[in-house]
Amino acid sequence: MESLLGNRTRRADITFHRNGKIDITSRLTKMLDLGDGDVIDIAFDRGEYYIYRMREAKDLVGRHEAQCHGTHRGRLHPTRSMRAYSKRICTAILKASNATDKARIWAGELCEIDNLGKAVVIIPASNNFFK
Repeated sequence: MESLLGNRTRRADITFHRNGKIDITSRLTKMLDLGDGDVIDIAFDRGEYYIYRMREAKDLVGRHEAQCHGTHRGRLHPTRSMRAYSKRICTAILKASNATDKARIWAGELCEIDNLGKAVVIIPASNNFFK
């Protein structure tokens, strides 16, 4: 007998697509306190990749790369899932994760990093993360 789900039932918290689209789940937006119009970035330190809020929407004027916007704007069922676009970020993450089309990644724990503030580990230093 074969299981349809297998051992992996946890859904990814962030998805990077080859075309530059970044899908962020509500769990991750809550952890980072992301709001509509905030800009995200990825930091690399000692073999680990972190996602963090680079700038808040209130401090920005105009359009920016990796600016987050809600994926659903309905009154009855609002969502905190967000989407951003950055070809540079996606290319770097796909290369780091040895993926070609898309990388679905589970977020780690929230931490505080000097000069960045709140950040979440998305690619830890361990080699077996994507297996």
